[in-house]
Amino acid sequence: MSLVELMFLASKIGTPGERVRVTEWIKRLASESQAEGSHPRLVLEYVEYLKLMLSGSPVYFVEPFATFPPKNGQKLLPLAELLGNSLANACPYLPRSGQLAPVVLHSAGDDTSMISVQRDADGEIYCYMAIAPRND
Repeated sequence: MSLVELMFLASKIGTPGERVRVTEWIKRLASESQAEGSHPRLVLEYVEYLKLMLSGSPVYFVEPFATFPPKNGQKLLPLAELLGNSLANACPYLPRSGQLAPVVLHSAGDDTSMISVQRDADGEIYCYMAIAPRND
């Protein structure tokens, strides 16, 4: 999905404040995708996540899109690391993700849900979340 399509979806958001915030995110992602040395996968993960949020009805924003994007001087964290840290903030017993070893593995006691955040040998971060229906 292109950034133009995201702008079209953003124009349909009901409240002006949320429209402005999403537009700022789209501008930041556009500038990040054109920056020298930026990783296209980083931007693509944010774009796909934003597309998922904007496609829902009603539109409900969670991290990172619940706040304005970081200033241009600050770099964007990989989405999996940011979501892992957001999860760690919400659940204090989970370890925080970090630059060196962002690994989170947590599953429900009855094995119906799990989340795993791992870094591969190339430094890419992968986030896996799964929920299985209960067979009661």
